[in-house]
Amino acid sequence: MQPKISHTAQDLNPVLQNPTESEEIVYQVFSVEEPTNNKWVNKTVINPGKIGEEYNKTHGHYHTTNPHPELYKVEEGEGILILQKKHEILLVKAKAGDQILIEPEYGHSWSNTGSTPLILLDNWSFGHSEEDYVFIDKHHGMAYYLAPEPSPNPNYQDLPQPIWVTPQQLPQGV
Repeated sequence: MQPKISHTAQDLNPVLQNPTESEEIVYQVFSVEEPTNNKWVNKTVINPGKIGEEYNKTHGHYHTTNPHPELYKVEEGEGILILQKKHEILLVKAKAGDQILIEPEYGHSWSNTGSTPLILLDNWSFGHSEEDYVFIDKHHGMAYYLAPEPSPNPNYQDLPQPIWVTPQQLPQGV
C-alpha cells in the first residue's frame, strides 16, 4: 500500500525545536481500504525515535476550513496527543485501544513515545488546506515540544501550563 502522505524529519523543520537535515521518514498517512468500514478513513503510522531530543511527531494542525470534530483510535503503540486552544493545553497519554474525539477548536499533534510504531486510525474525510497549518508553522510548532518532557515553545506568549488528562476524560466518540 502506497502512502498518500509521507513526511521526513527535514519536512518537519518548520515545527521542530531544533531543525535537522535528516531525510529519515517520521510518519506516513495511508487511506484505509476496507469497503465495509464506515468509520475509519486514514491510518497514520508514526515511526519510533527522536528528532534531536523531540519524540517523532506529526506536523500538527487546526481544522480552520472544515470545523468538524475528528475521531482517533490508537490501533497500536503508545504516544502523547497535544491538544491546544487559546488558553488551554492538554497532554493526553494514549495507548492501543484508546479513542479520542478532538473538538474542532483544538489544534492537535501526535508524538510517538514508545519503541514501536504508533498506528492511529481517524475518520477525517474533509481533507486539509494550507490554512490548517498556518498557525502552527507561524509559531514553529505546537505550544510545547515533547523533548521528552514538555518544553515550552518560546514563540508563544502567555503560555498556560499543560494539563495531563487521560483519554477517558475526553469525549470518546463511541
